[in-house]
Amino acid sequence: ETAPTLAALAAVPGPVPRRVAALLGPPPVARAWPPLFTSAGMAAWTAAGGAALSAMSSANSAVTMFTILKAATPL
Repeated sequence: ETAPTLAALAAVPGPVPRRVAALLGPPPVARAWPPLFTSAGMAAWTAAGGAALSAMSSANSAVTMFTILKAATPL
């Protein structure tokens, strides 16, 4: 087994040159939501769905309570 030569070591960019190249390159594409079929995607979409169902349930309860109070209160 031979030791790597100085030229071979110099040819491999380290973390700093890679970071500088990334900063000078085009910006990465921003994603608003993670893909669905990943752990993070499933968690995000499940939480969003649960929040939507909870909001609809609360709205239904408020409308029902208003209807009951309106029917039971003589004006």
